Amino acid sequence: MKLFLKISAVVLLVGYLAVSLYLWGDNDRNRPCELFEITVADSTECNLLTRDDLRAYLAEAGLLPEGKPMRQVDTEQIERCVREIDLLCHVKCYHKRQGDVYLSVEQRRPVARVISDEGDNYYLDADGGRIAVDAMYLDYLPLVLGCDDDTLSARDLLPMISYISSHPFWNAQVEHIYISPSHEVSLIPRVGNHTILLGSPRDYEGKLSRVLALYEQVMPRIGWAAYDTISVKFDGQVVCTRKNKKYKHNSWSKI
Repeated sequence: MKLFLKISAVVLLVGYLAVSLYLWGDNDRNRPCELFEITVADSTECNLLTRDDLRAYLAEAGLLPEGKPMRQVDTEQIERCVREIDLLCHVKCYHKRQGDVYLSVEQRRPVARVISDEGDNYYLDADGGRIAVDAMYLDYLPLVLGCDDDTLSARDLLPMISYISSHPFWNAQVEHIYISPSHEVSLIPRVGNHTILLGSPRDYEGKLSRVLALYEQVMPRIGWAAYDTISVKFDGQVVCTRKNKKYKHNSWSKI
């Protein structure tokens, strides 16, 4: 008899817990979403989209969760919708039992605008992906001209472009990157009336460091309009030209 009572008590307890969990879960599904928090992970470095932009996008799609019962909130559908935005690379949407919904996104980081010889016109991101030009307008990125996707694409130059984009000085200084038919690289700066001739993109860091040394050591004395071209095609040399004169600087310790 005592064993029967113990078994009955256990069965009743399990049943009570099961019903409680069901009612609790059902009540949770009926609970309205009270908080919808959007996080743009890299907004301080790149501001292509704001939280308000994402809210407006979801509102237009009828997917804003706030005020809806949690049973009507489909976080996977929200993820799919937001992933359609070309400016984003990572999207995660989830909810907590309390009725809060969270959306976390990461933006793609454009490093250059490209206009190829074939007429392609797009932004290149830090991973080598393309972003449609009509997705945004950015006037501070270097413009890459003359590349040929069949032989030398902008993606082939991605390490050099990313280096320029991440370097505080060169990011501000380089306006155009031109690829010649012979695949030599020239840079058109924002400050100065000269063209920087890199030649091959090989050893771009060393070449740019020599130009920077010239900027720091020589330009303050002779002015930024002194040269037409600054060539660092050859190792250990900086060759500067103007209309009727040529100067070779190959003995500076910093260059």
